[in-house]
Amino acid sequence: MKIRKINQEDNSMQATLTRQLADASDRYYNGKPSNIQDAEFDRLYDQLAEAERISGFAYDISPTVRVGTSVLTELKKARHETPALSLDKVKYQNREKMKAWLGMKEGVISWKLDGLTIVATYDNSRLTQAVTRGDGEEGSIVTHNAISFHGLPATIPYKGHMVIRGEALMTYQEFLKINEETDGLYENPRNLATATVQMYDGNESAKRRIDFYAFKLVSPEPGSGEEPGLGTETGRFDFMEACGIRVVPHETVNMDNVRDKIDEWKKKLPENEFPTDGLVFSYDDQVYADSLGNTNKYPRGSIALKWQDESKETTISDVRFSVGRTGKITPVAVFDPPVRLGVGSTVSRASLHNISIMKHIPETGNPGYTLPVKIGSRAEVALAQMIIPTVLSVSGGENDVDIPSVCPICGEPSILEKNGDVEVLYCKNQGCAARTRGALESAFSKSGLYVKGIGPSSIEDLQQAGLITRYTAGLFTMEKRYGRTLPDVLRKLEGWGEKSWNNLLDAVNDARKTTLRRLLYSLGVPMLGNDLSKKLSDYWNGDVEKFLDFYKNPDESELQALDGVGSTKAYFLAEWCRKTKNSPEDEIMLYALINELEFESSAEEADGTETQNLAGLTFVITGSVYQYKNRDEFKASVESRGGKVAGSVSKKTSYLVNNDSESASSKNRKAKDLGIPVITEQAFIDQFGQ
Repeated sequence: MKIRKINQEDNSMQATLTRQLADASDRYYNGKPSNIQDAEFDRLYDQLAEAERISGFAYDISPTVRVGTSVLTELKKARHETPALSLDKVKYQNREKMKAWLGMKEGVISWKLDGLTIVATYDNSRLTQAVTRGDGEEGSIVTHNAISFHGLPATIPYKGHMVIRGEALMTYQEFLKINEETDGLYENPRNLATATVQMYDGNESAKRRIDFYAFKLVSPEPGSGEEPGLGTETGRFDFMEACGIRVVPHETVNMDNVRDKIDEWKKKLPENEFPTDGLVFSYDDQVYADSLGNTNKYPRGSIALKWQDESKETTISDVRFSVGRTGKITPVAVFDPPVRLGVGSTVSRASLHNISIMKHIPETGNPGYTLPVKIGSRAEVALAQMIIPTVLSVSGGENDVDIPSVCPICGEPSILEKNGDVEVLYCKNQGCAARTRGALESAFSKSGLYVKGIGPSSIEDLQQAGLITRYTAGLFTMEKRYGRTLPDVLRKLEGWGEKSWNNLLDAVNDARKTTLRRLLYSLGVPMLGNDLSKKLSDYWNGDVEKFLDFYKNPDESELQALDGVGSTKAYFLAEWCRKTKNSPEDEIMLYALINELEFESSAEEADGTETQNLAGLTFVITGSVYQYKNRDEFKASVESRGGKVAGSVSKKTSYLVNNDSESASSKNRKAKDLGIPVITEQAFIDQFGQ
């Protein structure tokens, strides 16, 4: 295909599409806030590719002929030893083609992770350079940030020259936490991860958790003779894991089972803690794969399968505005009727991200044109990445959406701000209850005053209805204030009925029986996590009155004498006590909370000891967890009882915890080879407790 230079005077459909997608691609790869949704990008990309096929040429900035985009940061640049190419793609609806692609060859299936591709180089056992993919030939040097990636060690046992490619990404949970702290400019984990990886200040970048998963060993090459077993993709994954590098989950497939494997992996999507936009298939025989060579953009030895966004039509009956922890006010489309998508998912609402996107949703049946969302608009709705409810396109509508001039939670004036060409609405009131929602979520979590079934959306609804504010006590006094009949303000909100209201009140009553350790964790004091809450509860023998004695006369030196507390942690708790006492409302609500609770002095807290039943045991935790909030909470539970958590399986491993105990992953295979028990999370709890 011929390549032409684009000029400003060219306003043809192909030129317009090319500019639009080039700008969206720039935002994608350089970590800028999105101005177009992923599904719309894919749709316009296909339209552009067809236009180029008909015209016989592509413009030089077209994403169909470029890998990534030019690097716009001011970080230093480096050229890749081997071009970091993109992958050719097959759509999910054409997944039968994978049988023909594999033929008689065995393949390897893995996640197509949705982050920022990084090329990492090791020499003489040390990480010497990490570079973004950039345009495939040259990228930005981000070594100063890569040393903080989880899963990418600074040193490895291999002393030769080693080059790997992997994905730097952010989990959904980390994205929600950090995005709220950064004014919520980013619509997805990929954009925020990209911005984080390309920060100039490595200290600032290190404050955010970036996970690294290697997906390709570039050097040493298969058949080089430098290391045994590098002739296969599975062997190359094993080699990277043996070096302490985390690799993307994977397993072998063939033409007989590839269709079933695709469906199996698709079912795992809702459990993933990281974003993915498809699957990657590679030939296990890497000597054969390399012999196939590359096109000008794709290697022939690997191919990607992209998820198809199953969509259905419904009506947007309302647009509500949700207030986040930083005061960002996000428009949310409400559907009537709700639509059923994916594996039994009923979708009743979807975020519209910001005011700019709400004003420019693609027009149904008219690609390249946009319309504002209106009340009564017909909407095409899908699950992006098979998980995230998304409005793909709209048509019609009756009434314009009124952008609120005041915060829907606190009533203070809202402010519309622009970041480039992206408009975002904010509540600037620091005392707004919604800005403390994260503290409530933490307070009611499993580590705190656990209320079963309550989550971010229900807390948001209760706040928006005015039933609770920013105080934990509000939930425990709710039944006294409103009784067992569903309040009218909740009745109007989607998902609330008499049964759900009474289930919530029952869960709150169950949570009244608690311990001092849980109360301390729920207070939201900086650095007062699981470990310190336990230490202090042990110190006060689980007696809330002893804690209140300290609260009335906080003495930092008293706590500093405790093993493992230190001056900083002692200061934060003492300062919290002083500030709370100086705020009449805060103090009243603290005592109101304590009066609503029934404290149990468990045997463990009463005698100041807790079982160390995991002492001497080493666990490796892999895959998704369900009983614990996340793997960090699981790890904290193990360590609090004397156990250790390692990142890779070795002879020192006592148990591998994997909810998919029959998985053919490299960790499972290695554990079975070494005779190490592979147990599920529930089996762990049954055997050792939670």
